[in-house]
Amino acid sequence: MNLAVPRVSRRRRALVLLLLLALAWFAWRHWHASSPGAGHAPEATAVSLTRVRSGSAPVVLEVMGSVLSPHSVSVRAQISGLLKAVYFEEGQDVKAGERLFLIDPAPYQAALAQARAQLAMDRAAASSAQAQYERMKPLAEQDFVTRQEFDDARAAAQEAQARLQADQAAVQSAEINLGYTLIRAPISGRSGAIAVRSGNLVSSTDSTPLVVINQVERLQVQAAIPQDQLAAVQQALQRSVVPVRVSASRGGETLASGRLMFVDNAVAAGSGTVMLKAEVDNQAQALWPGAFVNLSLSLRVDPSVLLVPEAAVQPGAEGQYVFVVGADHKAVQRYVGVDRQAGAELVISKGLQAGETIIAKVPHNFRPGTLVRDAAGSRKAGAAQ
Repeated sequence: MNLAVPRVSRRRRALVLLLLLALAWFAWRHWHASSPGAGHAPEATAVSLTRVRSGSAPVVLEVMGSVLSPHSVSVRAQISGLLKAVYFEEGQDVKAGERLFLIDPAPYQAALAQARAQLAMDRAAASSAQAQYERMKPLAEQDFVTRQEFDDARAAAQEAQARLQADQAAVQSAEINLGYTLIRAPISGRSGAIAVRSGNLVSSTDSTPLVVINQVERLQVQAAIPQDQLAAVQQALQRSVVPVRVSASRGGETLASGRLMFVDNAVAAGSGTVMLKAEVDNQAQALWPGAFVNLSLSLRVDPSVLLVPEAAVQPGAEGQYVFVVGADHKAVQRYVGVDRQAGAELVISKGLQAGETIIAKVPHNFRPGTLVRDAAGSRKAGAAQ
């Protein structure tokens, strides 16, 4: 018996077959469109482009140094006594001549009064002795008194005058000691920590000063440079004043500026370095004595050098390189020589020419031969749309 296939089953198989063919055609179209060999040009990578420029750049010598106060005074007691008063707060700015400490003046006032009284007594005695000598002088000439009596009168007058001079010196010494009871600031500057408080005994033999005052409005920065840099520094000094810049670290914000003021007259035998000092203005008090800072000396300005952004230069196994973009818009790796840094740019000594186009900021995992386009141009086109 022959069994006939129902028409519904035939139609269902035909529909399934057509569906499979449609899926296969769409899959082939998707693969063909995404295939590298499908004839479509690869998409260019958007990067920041710039040109190698020719410009001026300073020659800067950077060294580490320490900040010094050009004038620092350790204030000490010059007499012994009880510290009665302190007239300032530690860390306060003080002016030259301003009151700082008071040592109990009472013993020294009494000593001065005693010295003055002794001076008055001896002045009266000296006057009497001188009068006696003057009276005996004509008598001695007429032999009315013996030579011994006259000599004794003259010696007594001279002794009284000498005692008078000693008393005058004692009064002056007592006045000086009384003046030492009030201690004044010898210079203007910033006061440090107060070592002794009121109520304590102080003495001129104390090893610790009462306070240290540092001049901070103008400071010095002391540094050591290698001896092979000495010639360049000397040449710069012969041309003009050498400006300096002080920062907390290399390339950091400028804390103070000034000039080079001193170069030592000998090379340190142990280190092969030469000590120098720079003077800087510290009105803003951004620097503090004892701090370690970066000192930048501007030795000269080269008028025509090749400059590129610092981010354009990449480190490699064979040296530093940049990506140069040619007329075909492909990035080519090229090794370059870097002479020095000038702010946010690098001075190129070899490998590039002025006007060449390079990638200013290289993307991560960027490969040579990549097709690129200018990201700035793409942004402008997008903004226009």
